[in-house]
Amino acid sequence: MTPAEVFNPIILIGIALAGGLGSIIRFALSKWQGFLPWGILLANVSASFFAGWAVIYFTNDSTWVAITVVGLAGGLSTFSSWAAASVQLAASGKVFRPALYTLLTVILSSTAAYFGLLLG
Repeated sequence: MTPAEVFNPIILIGIALAGGLGSIIRFALSKWQGFLPWGILLANVSASFFAGWAVIYFTNDSTWVAITVVGLAGGLSTFSSWAAASVQLAASGKVFRPALYTLLTVILSSTAAYFGLLLG
């Protein structure tokens, strides 16, 4: 992406709108709690899959890669939500849950991104 494309108002608006939509979806999913924060895990795994898929599917269109990966997937997934949920689990005094959550997040998200690349 060229510097002119980075500051293209259409791309910036697209990223903002897609990011807002992704954030709303993440917020709704974050309400699904249980033994682990399943909603945040699902949001991160889904966003990873979608980002992998979009990078391949939109190979020749950097505008749509930016809107889908940076905007939608970026709004849907978030490192800070994962980190906060991990700290909350750790504060409960149980070591197994935050460790499991971290492993699942890393392994499932990476695997989902790989499958997204394959299917793109």
